[in-house]
Amino acid sequence: MKTRFTPAAWIMAVGLLYAARPAHAQIAVTDSLSTADIAQLLEGLNLSISNVVVNCPGAAMGQFSGSSELDMTDGLVLTTGSADALAGPASNFANAMLGTAGDVDLTAAAGSFTNDACVLEFDCVPYGDTLLFNFSFGSEEYPEFVGSVFNDIFAIYLSGPGFPFPVNAAQLPDGTPVAINNVNDLSNSAYYFDNEAAMGQYVAYDGFTVNLTAFAEVQPNETYHFKVAIADAGDMVYDSGVFLEAFSFRSVVLTTAVAEQGTTGMTVYQQGGLIRVALPVVEPGADLFLYDALGRQLKHVAVSDQLVEFNGADLPAGAYTVVLHNEQGIAPVRFVRE
Repeated sequence: MKTRFTPAAWIMAVGLLYAARPAHAQIAVTDSLSTADIAQLLEGLNLSISNVVVNCPGAAMGQFSGSSELDMTDGLVLTTGSADALAGPASNFANAMLGTAGDVDLTAAAGSFTNDACVLEFDCVPYGDTLLFNFSFGSEEYPEFVGSVFNDIFAIYLSGPGFPFPVNAAQLPDGTPVAINNVNDLSNSAYYFDNEAAMGQYVAYDGFTVNLTAFAEVQPNETYHFKVAIADAGDMVYDSGVFLEAFSFRSVVLTTAVAEQGTTGMTVYQQGGLIRVALPVVEPGADLFLYDALGRQLKHVAVSDQLVEFNGADLPAGAYTVVLHNEQGIAPVRFVRE
């Protein structure tokens, strides 16, 4: 455990991709990047990235490369301190105190003051109907400050057609926001790597998530806006970082066959808090799933009858997709809950 200093005055009230971690590795960080470099680094298949704007103090953002305890070997890191301090070992203490401003959106989300914010914004035009990217989050606040008010905050806000208000795409598959108190050795531990316990040699942060995939249903050839932001919250000492895997921003065609309500073999209709799905056939062993516009699985029902019901009373207004997993090839159905 690292020796740490916590002034009492500071105490105040984002799909799983896992790979075996290499036994021998090395990581390098470059903190001199142009906006063109950033666009080229992030841009993957079937989309374009433009209008890159960076608002980060000093060398808080950089490109990392090389294998390490992380589940990605190349990408962009935004930190609340110095990107160079990312390079390990875990016994190092990444604790740059920049004394710079926070971010208004993160402050509102945290419910407390933020500082040392690093913000990356850019526009993205997907050519497919589903947008995906890979990310990870790490922090020096692991594991000592799990469950405390010392919770550095980050978000990956997405806005554009279908998203009139920015939504945080940095979530676990069940919709839980990725944060220190939500992903650790006690909560959602399948998504967490304890770098300190593993005596990590190549990444300084004491803990971080595995490589996660975020995805959203989008409209092809329309412009979407990303805001990737991270900030210290509650103190200015313990650094954190959000990792965006190189070339992982991509789009694919997944839902062009998804018809509007009632135009396929399935019919979806709503009655009060119930969502009812009428199936053309009953197939033993089939499963019915409900997904939101970000592709998160919300409901799962085993099919036993041609009429299947979901409790939708807890669903906010938005677009949803019903998918039948069976052998009949029945197309998914979209519907809107108002």
